[in-house]
Amino acid sequence: MSFVKSGTVLFLASMAGNFCNYLFQFFMSRSLELTDYGALNAALSVTSILGIPAGTIMLVVARYSSTFNAKGEAGMVGRLYRNSLLFTSGMGLALCALLAVASGAAASYLKLGSSAPIIIVGAGLALSFAMTVNMGMLQGLQRFWHLSAAIGFGAAAKLALGVLFALFGLGLNGAVAATALPGLFVIALTIFPLAGYLKNDRGAKGVTLDIAAYSVPVLVSALAFTAMTNLDMITVKHWASPEDAGLYSAVSVLGKTILYLPAAFVLALFPMISDSHARKGDIYRVLDRALLITVGFSAAGVLALAFFPELAISMLFGMKFAAAAPLLKYYGMAMVSMAIVSVLMTFNLARGNTGFIYSLIAGTIALAVFFHIFEGSLLSTVLVMVAVNTAVASYNLYAVMRERKAWEIVRLDARSRSAM
Repeated sequence: MSFVKSGTVLFLASMAGNFCNYLFQFFMSRSLELTDYGALNAALSVTSILGIPAGTIMLVVARYSSTFNAKGEAGMVGRLYRNSLLFTSGMGLALCALLAVASGAAASYLKLGSSAPIIIVGAGLALSFAMTVNMGMLQGLQRFWHLSAAIGFGAAAKLALGVLFALFGLGLNGAVAATALPGLFVIALTIFPLAGYLKNDRGAKGVTLDIAAYSVPVLVSALAFTAMTNLDMITVKHWASPEDAGLYSAVSVLGKTILYLPAAFVLALFPMISDSHARKGDIYRVLDRALLITVGFSAAGVLALAFFPELAISMLFGMKFAAAAPLLKYYGMAMVSMAIVSVLMTFNLARGNTGFIYSLIAGTIALAVFFHIFEGSLLSTVLVMVAVNTAVASYNLYAVMRERKAWEIVRLDARSRSAM
């Protein structure tokens, strides 16, 4: 499939998934107390940060399965799949055990009344590690129909479990469990189209060192990117009152719509760039389309939040969250920059370029420092994000455009020589 067609398929699945996710947030904002709702989203931020290794594995699996598939090395794809499942299962269980031990300290930092939500988060992370291997395989092999089904089904399962657990009166623990358990269903759904690869490793040779070397920059970049998009929620939950943390969590959830709207096209971008790079094709044409779509969707989202902030937040969360409406347009602006960064990060990782990582690390450090300096104000927190995220996005866009200009000069020179 073409980039636009593939992206459209994933976009429709993502929209269905996002609809379920926002129905989940809609339901939880009304069934939970304001303080518990803030605690839920703080726990989800912890999940995002501690789940970074799983996201790293997904990108690594996607890149190498795409590269091996482009070269016709089916045996290498099979070995990659089997070894990745074994490795991630062990890593997930180890992380689950570690989080259980540290659950008391984590709960204390986040001002949770119990360590149970942290323990449930650990169980969910163990499932997500195995799940992301399957998702990465589907992405790398460009089986976007199966990947789309997994995205939609996972979100629908979270919504259904959330409603069920709320009806049983499980409160905050039930809400967190509803976000953890869908991984089990997604694993069952995605293993069927990939089962044939588990038995096929004919002609496979070891590439462990290459994969390990590539995994390090992916891990660091994923860590920095996730920190830049979740550090604010954890910081606010630490210093703000439970009520203010609850209000801010609504802004964070709704504002991140800007980041998630074009995410489906980023999923399609990675294997296509990786495949094109392996074949020495024109990788910048796909990048142009990805950036155009990302900016278009993001700008539309920011305009909606800027002109209808109270309507947007009250429809989704209820009037008790309306006081946070003025923050929405600024949060949306911060997420536009991160949406652009996500495209450029994916583009660079797909072609093995890692120089951009330093800018993400610098951005993470800057956010942590300025969040501390301006601690005590929700507006200041959001404005810090706008400034830092814009700077990081601008730098990375400039760096890629500079590389593109050099590439075009080399290509024109090669054409002129071949014409002589």
